[in-house]
Amino acid sequence: MYKITVTKNENPLLNEVIVSNKALNFESSIFPNLGASLQKLNCNNIELIDGISPDSNGLETYKSKYNSAILFPFPNRITNGTYQFENKNYSLEINEIALNNRLHGLVFNQSFSIKEQIVTEKNAKIVFNYKYNGDIAGFPFPYNLELTYTFTKDNVNLNFEVLNEGKTAFPFGFGWHPYFKVSNLKESTLDFEAKTQYLVDKNMIPTDETPLKFETPLLIEDTFLDDCFITEKSSTSLKTDAYNIAIDFSSKKPTSFLQVYTPDTRDCIAIEPMTCAPNSFNNKNGLLTLEADQKYTWTVDLNYSI
Repeated sequence: MYKITVTKNENPLLNEVIVSNKALNFESSIFPNLGASLQKLNCNNIELIDGISPDSNGLETYKSKYNSAILFPFPNRITNGTYQFENKNYSLEINEIALNNRLHGLVFNQSFSIKEQIVTEKNAKIVFNYKYNGDIAGFPFPYNLELTYTFTKDNVNLNFEVLNEGKTAFPFGFGWHPYFKVSNLKESTLDFEAKTQYLVDKNMIPTDETPLKFETPLLIEDTFLDDCFITEKSSTSLKTDAYNIAIDFSSKKPTSFLQVYTPDTRDCIAIEPMTCAPNSFNNKNGLLTLEADQKYTWTVDLNYSI
């Protein structure tokens, strides 16, 4: 039987929603006040997600790594934090100072409320909600974002649903930023289907497409990755010496992209499905538009085996 427990910390940012199942030796943790991000996914004593610790060090880590952050209304970067939409210019606060970009959207550090909890013998479902009234001048478009996590045996499903509550259309894209713990990255294998990837400038902004620089599946070995791939199919997989994962996401080409990053620590890998390219508010690659009173739904399905 699944169980959902809500715990409170002296620092509300570190409040947790813990999902567990003793029979499956399973436990996960979501931090509602850090953008409803998934910070733990453990099964049979194997840690899959590289999340943060529930303390001040963890908060500092999240500020720089964005562990499992929900990326909306755009993933990745907007150069100079500026863009134009429907002949109007907008400017967002820069949060990647060194490269002068706005990074990873507007909800990664917002507080989500718990709308619904359901537990059964076979699954646990938690619905989080975030309501935005359009008070940021650089994105003055009200919306309601609902995020549903469903946990079943060997699977986590994330369902994103956004409703445009304003009177005008707005540009947007979705992304998810999980890191996966890997004890032996060198011997791990990454797979996905893509023909091209982006070349980027010194500020990590795409400048052009180029043929894929390696063949897939890729035995990672000493390869350093910080690249965005234009995927032919909305799926990817990672095989490690401790577990295997497969990620499927619902957007299809031309709104199907994959960002992969291997930190210098070489103890984890970020595998980030996205509906649009970096700097999509300017280059329009994969950019979506949501009309007033309309909804858009995106799903990410994470399957794993130990």
